[in-house]
Formats: sequence, structure tokens, C-alpha cells
Amino acid sequence: MTGKRGRREYGSGGIHRRASDGRWVGTIEAGFTNKGTRRRLYVTAKTEAEAKRKLRDRIAKHKAGQETAHRVTVKAWAEEYLAIRVRELSPKGYNAAANPIKNWVIPTIGHKRLEQLSPRDVRAVAEAQRAAGRQAADTHRALMTMLRAAMREGHPVPPRVLLVETPRSEKSDRQAMSVDQGLACLRVAAELPHGSRWLFTLLYGQRMGECLGLTWDAVDFDAGGFGEAVIEWQLQPLPYKIPRDRSSGFRVPDGFEARHLVDSFHLIRPKSKAGYRVVPLLEPVRDGLLRWRDVAPANPWGLVWPTAAGRPANDKHDRDEWHAIQGTAEVGHPTGRPYHVHECRNFAATMLLEAGVDEHVVTALLGHSSVITSRKYMTVRREPLLDAMRRVGERLQLG
Repeated sequence: MTGKRGRREYGSGGIHRRASDGRWVGTIEAGFTNKGTRRRLYVTAKTEAEAKRKLRDRIAKHKAGQETAHRVTVKAWAEEYLAIRVRELSPKGYNAAANPIKNWVIPTIGHKRLEQLSPRDVRAVAEAQRAAGRQAADTHRALMTMLRAAMREGHPVPPRVLLVETPRSEKSDRQAMSVDQGLACLRVAAELPHGSRWLFTLLYGQRMGECLGLTWDAVDFDAGGFGEAVIEWQLQPLPYKIPRDRSSGFRVPDGFEARHLVDSFHLIRPKSKAGYRVVPLLEPVRDGLLRWRDVAPANPWGLVWPTAAGRPANDKHDRDEWHAIQGTAEVGHPTGRPYHVHECRNFAATMLLEAGVDEHVVTALLGHSSVITSRKYMTVRREPLLDAMRRVGERLQLG
């Protein structure tokens, strides 16, 4: 008989292809946890047929009473946990949570049952990373978050494993370049047609994605009599649901706002309310932007700083140019490496503080806090923000 498929029998489970890595996932409802929430059992496999076979086996064990929360391994829970988190976290946030678990937790203690975990097992993960010359603090935090989620689902995780202290991280060597170094880089950047891109970064401390995602419709050259730019989008490539398969669509969590540009490039919203802000334009910045607008490559998205071909600029292109500017300016970090693009934020913050700018204004300009919550509030704050930037301009002798 042909026609509509019959309704799936309750308890037979379901099969779907996971967006994060293209693997097939089988699920079955398994009653409720101790807290009254639904409990689901998961299996994963490379092929649909293998996932169906694994699911049938697990259903059989569950019906026979052999599948209990007390037999769940770290690996099994990790797969279930990540299948949940992929719908909750941004792509970058998901990778930050998933990569340590996939690369270190599962290979080291994935075979252990949750109820058998000990502090020694937690330390073993950190030891494996130290042996490989890697820092362990981020992985430890990801593991603790995963284990607390297991407890909320009703899995018996020994509370003592959550008391293991986070491994110490090596002190970051990131620092602000000196005023002379910053000026040297600005002089080199001024020779570039799009030098306003680096003036914007060094003076305002905007993140790479915020600069590359700035659009002309977010720049008002007349606002307040001095001009301002609205920071409301970031440029970011999003992963495909199935790696390297463009037809599969993009992996985005629920409620994630993104505007597709081309290929994997998207404009995404800042991760917090503080990320949305309005910055006043110093006269040199305003003039540089006006000159650049006349010669900037045309692009259908209105990006202020695209590539010469009129495409969105990727991270590598931006980093390479920043390193080249430092090389020409004969500027470098005390360790011998180039300064990171992100260290421009250190430079901007240092200049603001040394110019005597109030800390709350500094955090508003850099988007570090939740002080700024609306455009109306930013209108009230225009004068303090402009005064702050003018003081930095005077310190750097810009104008």
C-alpha cells in the first residue's frame, strides 16, 4: 500500500541529522528526571542506517530495564549535552564549549561513567593538556559546566568532582603599545586609502568584526554637528550545518539574529546590549571617512571597509595588513611578535584613561558594560563621549 506514512509508534524514537557536524542522531524519550524534566537518550553515528541500528539496540535495553542513568558514560552524556547546546549557543560560543570536550574530555575520561567520576579524573584531563603544552583552564570550565548540566538532568555526578579547583592560566602577555608606537602605526596607515579603518580601531578600540561589519548607513556625518557611527553589527562567517556543504544551510541557534551577505559571511548582532553603542567622530576620523567614501570599492551590502574586490574582508586579510603596518612602522611587541589586532583595544583604553576620561565613559566607548541600553541614552551621553575622544586626539596630537 502506498500513500502517507503511518504515525511513528510512541517509544520508537526519532532520527535526525545534527547541524553541528553532519552526524546522525537518534533520540528516545526515557521518562523523567528526578526534577521532573523529560529525559532523553541519544545515540550518534556517521550514517543513518548505523544510527537506526544503535537506536533499536538502545530502545531494547531501555525496555528491558538495562538502560539507566547510572550507566551513562561521560562520552554518552557529552554527545547528548552538545546536541542540546548547539541550539542554545552562538556558533563561536558552541565551538568554545564543544572543542575542549571533543578534543580533551572525551579522549581522556570519555569511557568513565558519570557516577564513578573522581577528582583524579578531572585532574587527568588537565594533566593531558599540560603534557601537550596546552593551558587547561578553559577545558576545566567547559567540563564543570557540562557536569553541572548532567546533575540538573538527574544524572548521579559525585558533588566532590565539582570542587576541583580550576587550573591556573599563564599570565597573558597582551598589553597596550606605547603612544610613540601607536603614532608610528597611524602614520603608516595614513598612507593607505582606507587608513581610516586603522584610525578607527586605534582610537576607538572597536573589535575586528565591528570594524569589518560597519556599514555606511550606520555612519552619520552630520549628527550632533560632529558626526557619529552606530556600532550594531559584526562581520562573522557562520558554519554550514554540514561542513563544506553549502546547500545544507547555516548552523545558527534559536533566536540568533544574522543577515546573510555572501558565502558564509554574515552580519550578526553584538552578543550583549553593551555591544550596541554610538561613538562620536573626531574630525580626523570624519575627514578620513569622507575621503574614503569617494573611492571605496562598491559593494551591495554597503560595507565601509571591504576588500579591493568589493567582498567582505576576512580575519586573515585584516591580521596580515595590521602586521604589515607594524613591520613598516618598525613596531613590535616586547616579546618580538606583532601586536594582535585585539590589542588595539588595550591601546585605546589606555589612551582614554591617561587622558583623564571617566572609567564609565571608557567602558561605554569600548562596549564593555551594560551602561548603554538605547539610542536615547546615547544621545544624552554625546557630549561626554565627544569630550573623551577630543582629549585622546589632543594627547596624540591629531588634527
